[in-house]
Amino acid sequence: MPPKADSLFRWIEDRECEILKNTSSSWGRVLDAGTGRHSLSWLLKGDASSFIEEVVAVTGEEPLANELSIDFSPSNTPHATPLKVMTGNWQNEKFLALEKPFDVIIADYLIGAIEGFAPYYQDQICGRLEQMLAPNGRMYLVGLQPLIDPQTSLGSSDADADASKMIQHVARTRNACLLLAGRRCYREYPMEWAQRQLVQSGLSVTNTVRYANVYGLSAIIRQLEVGRRHVPMFQDADLAACMQKALDRIEKLLKDEFGSSSDAKQRKISFGFDYVIAAHKKVTSKCCDVNVREDFDTAPQFLDGGLWCLPFRLS
Repeated sequence: MPPKADSLFRWIEDRECEILKNTSSSWGRVLDAGTGRHSLSWLLKGDASSFIEEVVAVTGEEPLANELSIDFSPSNTPHATPLKVMTGNWQNEKFLALEKPFDVIIADYLIGAIEGFAPYYQDQICGRLEQMLAPNGRMYLVGLQPLIDPQTSLGSSDADADASKMIQHVARTRNACLLLAGRRCYREYPMEWAQRQLVQSGLSVTNTVRYANVYGLSAIIRQLEVGRRHVPMFQDADLAACMQKALDRIEKLLKDEFGSSSDAKQRKISFGFDYVIAAHKKVTSKCCDVNVREDFDTAPQFLDGGLWCLPFRLS
């Protein structure tokens, strides 16, 4: 049985189905521009896999590339879809220079991840990918709205507002651990910024969608655990000890706020959103005057063991 696609990927499938109805063609060649197990499982083992001719997947980590090449080889996928997993950096203009253009490009949280591999390149990645896109090709950019401002819905209670501040505090603390360990943090960008970048690169934005995120205790605790794993890398032992105590205090506050993980009525809070932007490469000209359809989907992304879990990030 194929893996169940999350809401974001299902939305992309729906957009492609609309195109297939008019063209009776396949997705063609697909570039997974910032690959991982989640996106490859969808592309090569999910419902969309039967429409895909070939996948080229890109990662900045060679060990991951080797693992994915084995785990998602044609012999391990239902339609024996050809797969190439490439290790490289999008800043290198020669990277993938010999590849034929792609019909579909998936940029799944790519902009947020670039900070760790190619810092300060975020404003150029859309243009770089546009060069890889065939005429009439489609690009789908998936992102997370930065957790920089209160994002609880209008009319939320004071308790929900306080809980949202705790989520932000957890994100900042986790990022502090990463920085003190000498690592770079993910840096997400707003939906409006990403849309501008696509238009400036010459693409026409055709559709957008937002999905509210619903956080439970375990999803938030996992972010603290990311911080804990980096504390042993601190250069200052005293600072590391203080940080461990701070993480313990935050975890206790979270359990007081959201309830025990064994509690059937454990509290959840809707906070922030993920988004997908669909863009199209026109054949004749780079025109920026387009009508954009935005969908506000009411189905939330549950980040607590229900559907899929995305580590939340803070700009």
